[in-house]
Amino acid sequence: MTCCVHCLPKAEASIFECLNKEDMDYLMTCKRNVIFNPGETIIKQNTSTTHFVCIKDGLAKVLAEGHNGKNVILKLISTHSLVTAGGVISDDIRHFTVSALTQVECCFIDSNRLHVLLSRNSRFAYELLKYNNKQNLQMLDSLIRLNQKYMPGRVADTLLYLKNEIYNSNPFNYKLSKQEFAEMSGMTKESFIRNMKELEVSGIIKQSRNEIEILSEPELIKISKNG
Repeated sequence: MTCCVHCLPKAEASIFECLNKEDMDYLMTCKRNVIFNPGETIIKQNTSTTHFVCIKDGLAKVLAEGHNGKNVILKLISTHSLVTAGGVISDDIRHFTVSALTQVECCFIDSNRLHVLLSRNSRFAYELLKYNNKQNLQMLDSLIRLNQKYMPGRVADTLLYLKNEIYNSNPFNYKLSKQEFAEMSGMTKESFIRNMKELEVSGIIKQSRNEIEILSEPELIKISKNG
């Protein structure tokens, strides 16, 4: 029943470590383990927050759905992540959509049971609020960068984010489509492809069908900073 303590990274496991065995059992008794295939929706924007979700394994995208199919991918979430989608402890409405990029294994945990524990355990409420705020600030930072930088800077940010925070390797094999790359960078697919080609011609990156290698990270960081 203490799976969430063991699943989350040490820095974030404190969310559940402050629950005693009785409370943890109460929270986990009705959880449901679900496996999603690539492309399937895990959480849908504007639906009720009946559950919050722990990503046990896999890679998913968090996106804000706009009008006319114009979406923005705010961040990627990987193995051992807790997903609230913004509304679990506020208005009980999902503010983002979460979709699987690879096969994703999740635990769905009843939000009503969560609310009961939040009302009687102030430390648990504090830790979850802190975690939720951290996620929101990360997504706010993404929106600010998308609005304040030119296209080359946005593409550079996307590549550095994937290399250093998601795949932690260079080169890295990616699971995103060109459209998803574009949605992470706040531009059309055609503009993203054009900017990637310019980076390749400049000798800053090398790309093949499903792999990207950053050949000159200092140059890419310079492009990111200059925006």
